[in-house]
Amino acid sequence: MKPDLRSRVILPIVLPVLVLVVILSFVGAVAAVLLFNTKLGALALAAVAAAGILFTVSLASTHDKLDAPRRTAVVFAAALPLLVGGALAAGVIPGIDDDDRMINVEPLVSIPEDAPLIAAQNSESFCRYDDTGECVDTDSWEVSPEPDEDLLSYVFDNTQAGVPHNVVVTTLEGSPEDPGRGEEEFASSTVITGPDIEYYLSEDDVSWEDLPDEWYFYCAVHPNMNGVGTVAGNA
Repeated sequence: MKPDLRSRVILPIVLPVLVLVVILSFVGAVAAVLLFNTKLGALALAAVAAAGILFTVSLASTHDKLDAPRRTAVVFAAALPLLVGGALAAGVIPGIDDDDRMINVEPLVSIPEDAPLIAAQNSESFCRYDDTGECVDTDSWEVSPEPDEDLLSYVFDNTQAGVPHNVVVTTLEGSPEDPGRGEEEFASSTVITGPDIEYYLSEDDVSWEDLPDEWYFYCAVHPNMNGVGTVAGNA
């Protein structure tokens, strides 16, 4: 009965499933390590991982049975990229600033549901999504921050492929009919090349309450892309 169970269930079903789970876990772990490191760090780790895989395959293919030292070498070669990458990502090995990471995990998990959305689809003006999902050119924005949304934040969606844009928020000089950029700057998101989306969260303790009722926003790459924002429901 035992040999029958092994040949009919364990070997053809259970074992392949376990192998698949291990492979998926390993691939997911490597992907996470690469994504949360710098581009140069990810390239170096990918090279180390490739070398480890080649070494493992070469060692396994040239020996029918691996002794203890060779088994240790195989495990070490497979685990080294994860160990080094994990140490880099966790900060045990210093040298990776959050701003230099390919993906900064905190903004991905802390975007408020009602964070203002500012979008761009050309190099002439910003746009606002309507009820049909179309982004319509606009030069005005009205925001009502939630009571628990303290720091100035917004989501910037650059839909123009291959073109860099960003959003800078300053005081307003002039009037909404004839707006101009003020001297005091409240926010300046990074320049991103579309299609891409970024969540900006003020890191200088700038809150929505610090903004005047009317403020000026523009793209640093294309200053002609500008408009006037209004804080309609300040928390």
